Amino acid sequence: MVAAINLLLMRKPPRPGESSRVAVLIPARNEADKIGPLVAALRAQKLPVIVFDDASEDDTTAIATANGARVIQSESILPEGWLGKNRACHELAQFALERPIDWFIFLDADVTPRETFGLAVAGMVDFSRQRAAAGSPTVVTGIPRIVSGTGIEPLFMAWIGWIILAFDPFGLVSRTGKGHVRFLNGQFQIWPAEVYRDLLPHEAMRGEVMEDVMIGRLLARKKVPVEVFQIAEHLEVRMYKTWQETMDGFSKNAYCITGSAAGTIALAAFLVSVAAISATSVGGLGFLILSGLTVAMIAQAALWPAFLMPISLVIGAGVLIRSLVWHRTGRVRWKGRTIKKT
Repeated sequence: MVAAINLLLMRKPPRPGESSRVAVLIPARNEADKIGPLVAALRAQKLPVIVFDDASEDDTTAIATANGARVIQSESILPEGWLGKNRACHELAQFALERPIDWFIFLDADVTPRETFGLAVAGMVDFSRQRAAAGSPTVVTGIPRIVSGTGIEPLFMAWIGWIILAFDPFGLVSRTGKGHVRFLNGQFQIWPAEVYRDLLPHEAMRGEVMEDVMIGRLLARKKVPVEVFQIAEHLEVRMYKTWQETMDGFSKNAYCITGSAAGTIALAAFLVSVAAISATSVGGLGFLILSGLTVAMIAQAALWPAFLMPISLVIGAGVLIRSLVWHRTGRVRWKGRTIKKT
């Protein structure tokens, strides 16, 4: 039901109104294979781009600069207590706060904007401006199109989308104005500069692996609304290429969904229970498949994993337990850096 409500009620970017002073802020570390096309696509849509090169060991800076980005390079090693992306986003925002920029558009380096992205951003910024004028400054995020990797990789991805889009009623919160989604997608965010300045969210969550989710919860505590748009027509992301990359990527952060051993084990048990219960009846399996299909339609992701949702949920449970072990034994590494155990 929640997935269906999201499919029907989640907002799509409106037509843009008046122009705004915006900048696209991209944290990057060893992204030479992705940063060029991304910056070129954004510049083709007249969007100013600022990249923070977090001590890359490849040609990230040269390629980003050649394609029209303003590049900031890290002048020091990663400070104690900070994770790389959190520090990069904070530095980008500090740079932007010193300039006449009213909205910050954070993008991950693995996204691909379509030709309509610039207009969609303008419409969402205008939405945020209207909310601010009404006394409710709003942070904007969105669900992009999920581009599948090779082979069985989509099966290892489907469970996480199901947890997000079949449990958090984004559309209902948006249309009623009641409650808070307590969610933020780090792949795409739009911040009013004054809201960012007041909260300094990446500094507040400097050591968090899932900084976007934690910032979403911070916004809920501070009573700052978050609007989650359906932006699959305008932005796509390919997070991983193979099932092994997907396992490793989610093992890095799945534990942080609950942040405790008990919570992680309980969530894993819940996924296994849903898979087992749904497999005992045609009706139960049908509802689970239907919810998986609805989620895939929202994200324009591969449909076939929905027909194997019990397997995907069991995979998700395994990833959660693997993530717990990784975090408790100090084995979490990303972008060549070890993340200290929590």
